[in-house]
Amino acid sequence: MLLNMFRSSSIGTLVSVALLLSTSTATPAWKRQNSGTPPPAQAQDPSFEEEYDFVIAGGGTAGLVLANRLTESGKFSVLCLEAGPNPEVVHAYQTPGGNQFLKGSLIDWGFLTQPQEHLGNRTLQYLRGRGLGGSSAINGLYYGRGSASVYDNWAALGNPGWGWDDVYPLFKNSTKIKAANSTPELAAFSQQYKTFDADAYGGGPLELSFQGYVTDSTNSFVLATSEAANIPIVNDLNTGNGVGIKLGTGTMNNRLRRSSSYDSFYQQARNRTNLRVLHSAPVTGIAFSQSQNGTAPRAIGVSYIEQATGFVRQARAWKEVIVSLGAFQSPQLLMTSGIGPRAELERVGITPILVNENIGQHLDDHSVFSIMARVKPSASTTTMSSSPDNLQAAQEAFFTNLTGPYTAPSGITNGFQSLSNEELQAIGAQAVIDAGYTNRAHVEYLFETVWYPWIPTPYYAALPNESYISVTASSMVQLSRGNITLRANSMSDQPLINSNYYAHETDAIIGVHSFKYLREILRHPALAQYTIGPNAGEVSPGPAVGDNDDAAILEYIKANTIPNWHASGTNRMMPLEDGGVVDPTLKVYGVDGLRVVDCSILPVLPDVNILGPVYMVAEKGAEMIRAEWGDEGY
Repeated sequence: MLLNMFRSSSIGTLVSVALLLSTSTATPAWKRQNSGTPPPAQAQDPSFEEEYDFVIAGGGTAGLVLANRLTESGKFSVLCLEAGPNPEVVHAYQTPGGNQFLKGSLIDWGFLTQPQEHLGNRTLQYLRGRGLGGSSAINGLYYGRGSASVYDNWAALGNPGWGWDDVYPLFKNSTKIKAANSTPELAAFSQQYKTFDADAYGGGPLELSFQGYVTDSTNSFVLATSEAANIPIVNDLNTGNGVGIKLGTGTMNNRLRRSSSYDSFYQQARNRTNLRVLHSAPVTGIAFSQSQNGTAPRAIGVSYIEQATGFVRQARAWKEVIVSLGAFQSPQLLMTSGIGPRAELERVGITPILVNENIGQHLDDHSVFSIMARVKPSASTTTMSSSPDNLQAAQEAFFTNLTGPYTAPSGITNGFQSLSNEELQAIGAQAVIDAGYTNRAHVEYLFETVWYPWIPTPYYAALPNESYISVTASSMVQLSRGNITLRANSMSDQPLINSNYYAHETDAIIGVHSFKYLREILRHPALAQYTIGPNAGEVSPGPAVGDNDDAAILEYIKANTIPNWHASGTNRMMPLEDGGVVDPTLKVYGVDGLRVVDCSILPVLPDVNILGPVYMVAEKGAEMIRAEWGDEGY
């Protein structure tokens, strides 16, 4: 019996171009190679125009890692489909200083959350990469791994093979790092706190380095945060000890160009004859064939829109369909294809193929809020973007001789603070201990050399003749959980995103506590020396919010909170009876031939920005897939 869930709404006006990005003229990869015995086709299977061993839905951070690794030996044929464009249509994505121009661009999905109940019904922008490379092409460039204890906890939750000792080699093998003084141009910048442990990195495609231009205030933030928040200055944060502060490692090469999964993993593999990568080709559904005798349905392919022509295509996957669309759209694709919570599917007219009430649930994320201060112009990069003339001058300096503030993003200097059990108990945060969030970072403190986030607060609006810095806090142990639900039964409609920040009362306790640390950091003499005006230059919220007025502090936090862009957990890797969607090999429970490999599978969000963990998950997924299908060439 055919169970074909190709549900797409009207195609509409299609102006993007779908391109075969491989330049090879050899025999097309999509003439499936003889690489194993496929499952028998069913009489009522759809008519597929093309056939591959693996079809990957999503050419983002994880999808392009999979595309590279699964074609590495030459044994398998792979199709990778991406809804968005080639990121080079927005050239600013490549440069550190150009990162400010990516919000709302052609390579940003432009998601909005639902009104947030615990943030005064505010609707939040949610940046997600739309294009080859996904969010690795638009994020803030920071690369981290987090604490070893997080991954050991993953294994303890029922995921053997995912402990730190298992995954650390994958982190290493995907990366390579260049010293901050590896070229004469880079050596001319401040070298303070740009340290690393060479043994923590390998020779992989993903390039890491350090920002170029560093304000004196940035280095002073490191010292101030270390002393005010009791955070050690460390040599490296990527060896399993996720607590400490230094200048962050960034996904950049030593010419200070972004190294996304598009620039690294895809470029390494782009000319392979067994790989076909299409952009502007959104997946619209997964096809399933029901085996006889009541056995599990099997994913046998996908439908997608080839936007160059407007035609819907169907591609068979003889071995597996792999979903890599991220925390929002991976559960959306499963649900629109008939796999998900019964009531949610039936609400939008979808007949369930398989019911799993956890798909789209347990959305785990980090959020941030900031205190802004007025500073001397030399302590900030505000003036770089204060006029077209200034910005043009900064860009010219960058592209001509790799100098000036355009060589740095606005902030990848992060400190990670661990709170003792005694301190957590003293502030009323016992729930953090009960959740097992110990022996790890609890709060991330960030430094931006601009007004961040970009919008006015109820207390102050940035003025064109002033310069600012922002000190920012992000809880790494948020206990609130959100969800992803459906707007309609089509992938053409954006999903409904409910981040649900501050739903758990303990998140407010951690937020208020970290706000007080932010003020101590800002007032530390090392940083306060650059500020202008009373209260260490603080203009938002300023003196209207007292140091001990917890209610007013929380009100400010909720008025100023935005995402930290680390959504995960909506297809958790957990035992089925504990709320899981995928097993430790990332196979979807109850379905054959279907895996999810992306940030949506994270069982517990690491205590760090998630780019590094997502690369690791993709490497681990590729390793398991290759082993299962007898690929001896790796």
